[in-house]
This record gives sequence, structure tokens and C-alpha cells, in this order.
Amino acid sequence: MNENTLGVCIIGCGMMGTIHAEGWSRLPQAEIRAVVDIRPERAQKLAEMYPPAQWYTDYLQALDLPGIDVVSVCIPTNLHAHAALAAIQRSRHVLCEKPMALHVHEARQMLSAAEQKGVKLALGFMRRHSPVMTALRDHIAAGNFGRPLFYTATDFREIRPKLEMHDMHANGGPVIDMAVHLFDTWNYLFASQAEEVFAQGLRLGQGRPELSSVDHLAWDTASITVRYTSGDIGSFQVCWGLPPGANPKPFAERLLSPGGAVEASFGRNRQQAEWMRESGRQEIIAACDEDMYYRQVESFAQAILQDQPVVVTGEHGLAALAIARAALASIEQRIPVHLVN
Repeated sequence: MNENTLGVCIIGCGMMGTIHAEGWSRLPQAEIRAVVDIRPERAQKLAEMYPPAQWYTDYLQALDLPGIDVVSVCIPTNLHAHAALAAIQRSRHVLCEKPMALHVHEARQMLSAAEQKGVKLALGFMRRHSPVMTALRDHIAAGNFGRPLFYTATDFREIRPKLEMHDMHANGGPVIDMAVHLFDTWNYLFASQAEEVFAQGLRLGQGRPELSSVDHLAWDTASITVRYTSGDIGSFQVCWGLPPGANPKPFAERLLSPGGAVEASFGRNRQQAEWMRESGRQEIIAACDEDMYYRQVESFAQAILQDQPVVVTGEHGLAALAIARAALASIEQRIPVHLVN
């Protein structure tokens, strides 16, 4: 670091890389010095937006630049471990987009390498940086909702335009790519350990011409139930296999409890939790209009500059990934998968 300024490298210049770059550019303590993408036009475009950034198509070249302190990994999931390990081996701190990796053993390698090198490794579960999540956990810990809890969420969409999301060997499909958000949310809110996962899956998009180039089609539709040692249950229904243009209206995530229902929403620039209580009373228990992605980057930068623990650790990323892999195993084997002996 040069005079408390973090030199940043962004690996991946798609949507998530652009969001990370926007966040880092807002920080006075950071400077984007390199951006990387296998598509030169994307890398060049992002570099031109944030001078003096240089652009590369090979992240190993970018990581070898002097003055790189922190790396945002924003490429397909199956490439996370390789890129993160390359950065860690060069003593760069890493903010890795979720999911942490495609496989549990890769996530463990990332954790081990970061510990050995003494660098910080954080995961991109951006909603953890919203005060709405903190408020929900505080209410649960205080017993305000009662127990047990039932948290339900859905995500129904048309076939995703980024085909890597449908490839079981790339992003792994929504059970890996999207469901980890919910698994991390439940792990955090329930403050408990997942003990059993049961999931069922379909490939609704199979046979669609949009997916003809995907050789290893992931499950695009799933119903996933996770039971925790606390007795709480998380339920997630996801579908990324609807025909183009068929996008049902989203509804808020819901936390059901003896004390009523909480509706929670986690938009990038607006997060809110509303408690619907007995006798029809309604109360907004938390709301935030700040960008979760910026708060995530800001938090990681402060952790590095002040040598403090990161908010969302590699261990958190590994825990969510382990549940996702168990859900896939449950779909394939058609049985519940036990995570706690």
C-alpha cells in the first residue's frame, strides 16, 4: 500500500465486475490500477472508465503488477479458486464474489492459502452489509419473534442470458449460483447449523434452443428445504428455466414465526423488513437506502487498512457452499442429506 491507498485489481469486467469497480472508485482510500477480462473490448471499456487503470486479458499479468493490494474476483464460479489462489500466493487480499467456489475442496484450499499467507479473504454476500439483516438477527436473538422460525423465499425467472449460469461445470445453476445467498442468510439469522437438506429438481429449460450450446445442463428449477439444529427451517424455490419473457413478479422473502410474519426485501439500493404482528399491527423494523455493494467494498477496505476482521469470511462462504452441494446431492440421489452427525 502507498500512503494508505489500496491498489485494486478487478478480475472480470461483466456486470459484477462493473459493480465492484463502481464501489472501489467511490472510495478515497482506493485506486483501481488494473482490470481483467478475456474479452478485450470489455476490459478496455472498464479501464477507460476508471483511469489510471490498465487493462489485461490475463489476470496473472495483472496480479504481478507492483502496487496491487486487493483483488475483486468477479468471474464464473468454476474459476474463482484458481484466480483467488493466484492472488493470495502474491499476498493480495481477495474479495471473492459468491459462490466461493464450485466445489467444497476448492473453497478449503482458498481458506488454507489465505491463512498461510496472512491475507484477508472476504465473500460477496452483500446483504450481510445491510443494517436490515443486523436488525432481523437482533430481533431473533432477543426472542421478539419467538421460535421456531420458517424463512421462505422464491426466485422465478426466464432462462438466464449468461449461459455460464446454466452450466453445471461453470456457475453450477441456481442451486449453486443463487441459493447460496439464502443459505448464508439462514446461517446468519438462525445462528445455528444446518443439519439436513432435502431438495428436488427439474430442468425446465431442457431442449430450448437458447441452451443448445450448454453441454452439461444444470438443474434450473429446485425446491430446497434446510432444517437447522435450532429447529428453524429455510425453504427456497427457484426457477431459471422459464421461456424468454416469462418473468413472474417477485415477492418479498418472508420470515414466519409465533410472533407474526416479517416481509424482507433486499434490493441493491433499498432494503426493508416489515413486521406484521398480532391484531393487525404493522411495524417497519428496519430500512436502508444505501448501496449494499458499496457498503461491502467499503467494509473490506476498512478491514484491510485497520487490520480488522472482515464481516463475511471464507468460512461463511464455505458453509453456504456446503449446503448447496448437499442440495445438489439430494436432488441427484432423491434422499435427504445430513450435514450434522
